[in-house]
Amino acid sequence: MTSTDTHFDPDDLDRVLGDSEKAVRELASALGGLAEVTGTGESRGGAVTARVDASGRLDHLRLSPRASRMELDELTEEIVEAVRAAQDDHQRRATAVIPRAPIGGVSAQEVQRQFEALQDAFARDMHERMARLDEIRRRARDL
Repeated sequence: MTSTDTHFDPDDLDRVLGDSEKAVRELASALGGLAEVTGTGESRGGAVTARVDASGRLDHLRLSPRASRMELDELTEEIVEAVRAAQDDHQRRATAVIPRAPIGGVSAQEVQRQFEALQDAFARDMHERMARLDEIRRRARDL
């Protein structure tokens, strides 16, 4: 349907529904991929490595033997660095799973625009049909 169409066409609705179903399938696939994403990170000094699960929560922390000789403040800083690096890695990987191109090849704004145009065309068509029906009723009463 183009912006110059003046009548509702049921085929337009079928096309939009088909595009929507395809987009939902692609999104479901992307979301399934997100459930598998983990992230790993290491502190700058290399004394600590961390891994986060798909939700970004810490699920593994490893301290090197060198960590046992570190001051508590220094070790704490290394742990925070490793966890943050793992979370950053998780974010990068999760972003890579989600399609960069709009889902279904159509942006959300374009889908919204098409849907609104379809609604407008449907409303205009129904208004015209109701006006014709009212005219027929009026003529029938006048007979």
